[in-house]
Parts: sequence; structure tokens; C-alpha cells
Amino acid sequence: MPRHDRATRILIGTVGGQGGGVLSDWLIKGLLNAGWQAQSIGLLGLSQRAGSVIYYAEARPFGDKPPILSAYAVPGDVDLLLAQEFLELGRLLQGGFAHPDCTIIANTYRYYGTLEKTPAEGGIYPSGVIRKAAETLSGDSYLFHAQELVAQAGLSLLSSNAILLGAVAASKVFDLPAEPFRRAIEEAEVNVADNLKAFDLGYSMMRDGTLPRAMFKESEVLDWQQLAQQREDALPPRRRAEYRQLLEQARGTAPALSRIFAEACYRLLDFQDGAYVRDYLARVRDVQAAEQARSGDDATAVTAAYAQHLANWMGYEDAPRVAQLKLRPERFARMRKEHNVRGEDPFWVDDFLAPDPPQIYGMLPAPLGRWVRERGRRWRQDFDHIAMPMRVRSNRPWGYFTLSLVAGMRHLRRHSLRHHEELALLKRWHDAVLHWLGRDATLGRLAADAGRVVKGYGRVRDQALADLWTFIDQGLPLLEQLAAAGGNAGAVGDDALRLLASEAGKGGSALKLLRERLAAALPASGVAA
Repeated sequence: MPRHDRATRILIGTVGGQGGGVLSDWLIKGLLNAGWQAQSIGLLGLSQRAGSVIYYAEARPFGDKPPILSAYAVPGDVDLLLAQEFLELGRLLQGGFAHPDCTIIANTYRYYGTLEKTPAEGGIYPSGVIRKAAETLSGDSYLFHAQELVAQAGLSLLSSNAILLGAVAASKVFDLPAEPFRRAIEEAEVNVADNLKAFDLGYSMMRDGTLPRAMFKESEVLDWQQLAQQREDALPPRRRAEYRQLLEQARGTAPALSRIFAEACYRLLDFQDGAYVRDYLARVRDVQAAEQARSGDDATAVTAAYAQHLANWMGYEDAPRVAQLKLRPERFARMRKEHNVRGEDPFWVDDFLAPDPPQIYGMLPAPLGRWVRERGRRWRQDFDHIAMPMRVRSNRPWGYFTLSLVAGMRHLRRHSLRHHEELALLKRWHDAVLHWLGRDATLGRLAADAGRVVKGYGRVRDQALADLWTFIDQGLPLLEQLAAAGGNAGAVGDDALRLLASEAGKGGSALKLLRERLAAALPASGVAA
């Protein structure tokens, strides 16, 4: 029941772009409509997931004396924690705002943060830690996937905020009638029909006790056969038989790598054609033969690392690939579903692109591309970094035609400057893997695993490639010395690769780490530096 002896205190955690302002306004206007005095303040972070946005509200029923409401939340003195995204709940819990008497209503949907997405691997904060903290610190928590609930009800995913509002209004913190809040939604004039239905859903589920206490949408881990079937179904019918044939050919040489091959054959066939997949398999067989010659027929560690990272690299996203992905029918279908666009309702998709000159001359035949690059760099020193922003309405005739022309360039990819340069880079890496594998199996595995640091576009990709060559040309010799001194070259090399994968441009830091570990091992071994 509401505590009328003091103001009810609500702390809302969200991020830019999630509609936190709309949710806060609905809440305050609904409380005012219900005869309460209420106010809120927003502490705005950076937009689109670069920082958190916090809203704090206080409210109480009208009384004889006007209340004195605070603009600041106090740790341990908040009645309701409301989170639109699960990591934001974690931030509020870390701030000490939860306590046994407070109620937690949180969306378990993950809208991953910039710092989570920047690392190439391992950057996602585990939801289980936040769940355990919420259930431990509060005696009344509702953790549910709001987007999944509204989708199951046939509503727009954008109405997920309204289901949260319904749960809040019906919770023991307020226990208020629905109508004042429904009126607030109507007055806002934002997706009214779906938002009202979603509000009613959240309100009724909280009232009748069916609102989930813990509902998380986990990713399903597929075995290789399930994955292969899923990937085959995603291909055009004319390419499915070829995919099955290529996959069986790949599995015949290394059955233990079936899951890697199921994904790799799909990606590269979709990216180019069957000949391109066979080129990939030939490269993998080279490494496999070298590994088996050194370590025995059952050895797959080097081949597995190489096969996985080679597939990612050979499927590099040039301009034709980006255009191809943007024109996929399933992309437009997903957008229609997310925004609940029905039938022939008007629907526009604007893609904001900012290609730079390397993406453009990289599509040209190699001699012409080099000519354009040379002339451009003579004209301007920063020629490669000129941004050319554009907006393309990709589901309308002119925009679709424009992207179709760019996507059609994929058939000329093998003659392009970008492809010629990628092949040279791939050969350099391939030769390095074979070289180090011939010297030591652990160093060969590290050379293969170093392919994971290659990522990004423009300057980021240039830095990532520099990191790769730094590790191979300077880092691996240091690790060879470390192994000779009795150190664990595999573990130290993995530490260095994790550092490189966390952010492009860390080559110097990785070398420093390796030199420090080598220096620490040398005195104990008695080997001269």
C-alpha cells in the first residue's frame, strides 16, 4: 500500500533513445490525473547508449499541506526501482538504492552499452550477476523481458515502456486505478492504440499475479546440424544444394570442426560463391596438414582457430556487402514486426551512410583504384579520411535502385582493389601461421588465433591490422624466448591477444606486457636476455 506519511520515491534507469522521457512523463501525468502531487527530474547522459539517463520522481496524494519534494534520490531510501534496460538496473543496485522494502520492476532486455560492444569478445556484462543482486537486495522484484511479452501479445516492440508503466501503476507501491494512466498515454499521442493495450497487459498481469518474477530471453546454442539447417534455409533455394555439398566436403577433412564449417560455408557462399568457399577450404587444409604433420592426426587447435578467423576475414564487409545486407527482405520484415506496421500502412526506411574514399575506390578494378587513390592523395593529404554522408530511403524505388547497383558490384569483387589487397594480407597471415606452426605448436596456435584482432573500418581496421603484424613480427619472437626461459608462452600469449582484441591500437601495450613477462622469467631461468 502507498505510504502517505511521506512522498513515494521512484528512481528510473534508462539510456538515450529508449523513451525514458516519455515513460517519466506518462508516470507523472498519470499521478497528477489520479489526484497526486508529483514532480520528476532527469539527469541526462549522452545519447544512444554512450551514457545512462536517470529520472527521479517523488509523489504523494494531495493533503492539507503542500509537500516538500526533493530532486535527489538518497541511497537506501527509494520505494521503486524501475529499469528499462537490465544493465541500468545493475547501475542503480551498485549505487546502493535498493533495500529489502523497495520494489524492483525491470526489463531484462539487453541494449548493449558502448563499452560492452567495443571489445571484440568478452565485453558483455553477465545478466546473472544483476539478477542475483536484485533478488538478494529486494524482497519484491519483477524481472521480465518486456519486448517479448508485448511481441507475444501481437503488439509493437516500442510499446514495451507501456507494459512497464502498467506494472508500476498496479504495484503495491501505488495500487492506483488504471484510468488516470491510460488518459496520460492518450494525451501523449504516441502510438496510442498499442501503448494502451500494452499498459492494460502489464496492469492486469501485476494485479492477477501472472507478471513474471524472472523472465530472461536466452540465446539458444545450436549443434552443428541444427545450425547447418538454419543456415541452409536462409540461403536462396538455388544455392542450398551447393551449400550442403560444400559443408560435407569440409566435414570430410575435419569432422571436429563441423560447427565452424557450418557457419563459414554459409557466410562465404552468401558473400561470394562456391569457388570462394573452396578457396577458403584449401587454405584451411594447408594449415590442417601442417598441424597433423607436427602434432598428430587428432590435433585441431591451430586449424580450428585459423578456420574460424579466416572465415570472418574472408567475409569482410565492403560496400557491396553492406548494400546486400541492407536490401534483405527479412530486414524489412523485421522492421515491420518491431514497429507493428500492418498491411499497406506507409513505411519508410532511411539508411544514413558515410562512405569514405577507400570504400569507393576499393570497389574499382585494381589498376583504376590505385590510380584514383594516388591522384586523391596528391590532391589532399587527408583524402582517405574524407566523409561523404548521405541518406538513402532504401525501401523506395530510387534508394533501392541505388543500393542494388552497389550490391551488384559483388560480382566484380575478385577484380577490385580492395580484394587484391585483402588477398595479400591473408597470404601474409597464412604464411606466418605455417612458419610458427613449423617451429612450435603453441606459437602456431597463437599466430592463428591472432586473426581475431582484425575488425572494424577505416582507421580502426588500419590500427587492428597494425596490431596483428606487431604481434606476429615482434610478439611471437618474444614468446619464443619466454618458452626457452621456461615460461608459459601459451598463457602469456593469450593475455596479450585479449589485450589486443579489447581495443584496436593496443599493439604497444601488448609488446610492453610481453617484455615485462619475459624479463620476469629470465632471472629465474638464468638465460641471458
